[in-house]
Amino acid sequence: MEEKIEDVLKEYPITFTGKKRIRGAILLEAENGIYTLTGYSDSVRNLLFQEAVKARLMEQGCRAVDKGIPNEKGEMLTRDGQGNRMLLRQWFPGRECSLRDRNDVNQATKHLAYLHGLLCDFSFASGEEDAACGRHEDEMLENTLQKRKMEMKHAYNYIRKKKKKNDMEMCILQQFQHFFEQAQEAEEYLEKLDLKKLNQTKKDRGSVCHGSYNYHNVIFGEKYIFTTNFQNAQIGLQINDLYDFLRKTMEKNSWNTKLGLMQLEAYQKQRPLQKEEAELLYVLLLFPEKFWKQINFYYNGKKSWMSGKNYEKLLKIASQEEDRRKFLQAAKGLLI
Repeated sequence: MEEKIEDVLKEYPITFTGKKRIRGAILLEAENGIYTLTGYSDSVRNLLFQEAVKARLMEQGCRAVDKGIPNEKGEMLTRDGQGNRMLLRQWFPGRECSLRDRNDVNQATKHLAYLHGLLCDFSFASGEEDAACGRHEDEMLENTLQKRKMEMKHAYNYIRKKKKKNDMEMCILQQFQHFFEQAQEAEEYLEKLDLKKLNQTKKDRGSVCHGSYNYHNVIFGEKYIFTTNFQNAQIGLQINDLYDFLRKTMEKNSWNTKLGLMQLEAYQKQRPLQKEEAELLYVLLLFPEKFWKQINFYYNGKKSWMSGKNYEKLLKIASQEEDRRKFLQAAKGLLI
């Protein structure tokens, strides 16, 4: 393994002085900075798009991004002795964002709004547009929510017909009606929104979303916030980034209303939401995604045994629901 890594590193005009393994990568020290080396399995087309996004951010002053480094042949990917494609990226020292730290959450939310501002009205240089082709969101959101609602219903019907039910199945039955009504309400709100306008605006303006904006990918350095892992970046609805980050923060903090409202206010001070974006954010928050994930995992897995871990997650969802309901009520006043 070490020999293969060394063979890859020889392809770069960089003097590396040290290396160590970190989660999912090899951290490399060099005379001119820090880098990471990872395997790459996605298409070259998508890699070109990611690098185009990062290049635009850097052009506008956001230089702390994990840009890819070409080898001596000018290629972004280098193959090791077994033919695996490897990607070298610039890296920066720092620590991951802590969702338990109010200041971290506030700064990371502002940073997301800052990124979205830079990646709005995104235009492509010659050749970059082809790399982005096919990255548009094709599946309509209403179809997604409807599909997930039906998956919840199928699982419920299956459990209800069983003669013997374990504790997890009983827990699902007890919670089902409440969360199914939320899914229906979210779907009804969604039908009133002009999603075609939102999607067309997204395409016309070339709005890019990060696609994986979570605490693992937000690194706090001494003088900057370093944004990493743009593998899922695409031309899309930027509100999805805010929803993903906000929901994860709320789940980690028992749906603390003050913290959630702080995030919404922090984002809007940097980048005010359009009316349709705000309404869509509320719809996404209202849909019981965590419950759907657990019930769908159960239905598509082995039903002959009870997963203790998933049972604990269901119990936690139930225990947090009153706080989640209070937050949704407060958020609705700001968004709808």
